[in-house]
Amino acid sequence: MDKEILNQIDRVDELISSTEKLDGEVLICECFCVNVADIRDVCRPSQAFDLKTVQDKFNLGQGCQGCLKEIDTWVNKIF
Repeated sequence: MDKEILNQIDRVDELISSTEKLDGEVLICECFCVNVADIRDVCRPSQAFDLKTVQDKFNLGQGCQGCLKEIDTWVNKIF
């Protein structure tokens, strides 16, 4: 695995524990490489997270489902 990816994973753990909005580069779904910016772009019209829209567009949660297991820790930090 690339060192930069490992560094991003470490930063995700730090960011998830904070209450600040997540940086656009934070990787949410490792299986399909979906980051916060991707989610914001597809959900921008409503400015609210829509799981079905994100799943349809990026297959979020269709791999290991780790991102869905942790959804409570990141979903409110997207917008």
